[in-house]
Amino acid sequence: MQTMEYLYEETTVYAILFIVAFFASLIDSIAGGGGLLTTPSMLLVGMPPLNVLATNKFQSCFGTFTSTYNYYKNGLLVEKKKFLYFTLSFAGSSVGTLLVSRISNETLESIIPILLISAAVFFITNKGPRGVARNERLLIVFNLVVFAIGFYDGFFGPGTGSFFVLAFIIIKGANIMQSTAITKLLNLSSNFAAFLIFAFQGYVIWYLGLTMAVAQIAGAYTGSKFAIKNGEKVVRPVLVVVSILLSLRILLG
Repeated sequence: MQTMEYLYEETTVYAILFIVAFFASLIDSIAGGGGLLTTPSMLLVGMPPLNVLATNKFQSCFGTFTSTYNYYKNGLLVEKKKFLYFTLSFAGSSVGTLLVSRISNETLESIIPILLISAAVFFITNKGPRGVARNERLLIVFNLVVFAIGFYDGFFGPGTGSFFVLAFIIIKGANIMQSTAITKLLNLSSNFAAFLIFAFQGYVIWYLGLTMAVAQIAGAYTGSKFAIKNGEKVVRPVLVVVSILLSLRILLG
């Protein structure tokens, strides 16, 4: 069982990350992007990047499973090709995780803030999912898009849910609720694939992950019951501000 030295007292770290995990899961179950809160928060308490990514994937599995179950129970998981997309997301995430695990912690410490800020810019410039007409010409590349987003989730992760939602709405013409439902299933797939590889390599901080997992379940249950349209209007600006501030904190040391 791997131990970890934090910048703050361990009890304080666990309490803070428990709260962060709850709100991150609540946000993620509504609009995606919960990793924009958990990833920088875990970095700020002194965890090495690979341990952050590994433990984040582990605890996120519990939140995405809870959200997926709630959407399925309410009849929203209706995508006919969900098993194909599940497999593509799993495969993409596996490749991304194998790649990121070969990169040094020093390199990741330089890359992650840039990725966080890029994701925040995406949330600022994008007004959120809106129903658009299906573009049949793009359907042929949709499988590749699912694989690519899965790859991104395995390599880094934050914002994956929103990318999936946008892909289903823009390319497949699905509505918001159905897109959110299938997104949670695919996010569960990519999270689980990454977790398996990281766990095999010994990067998961199990006690912390299980503590955050409890909060993830509670947050995902609460968030997935909340109206997605109303919730996103409140969550998005807060998410952007927190992501930018934490990214600047990392960059400035």
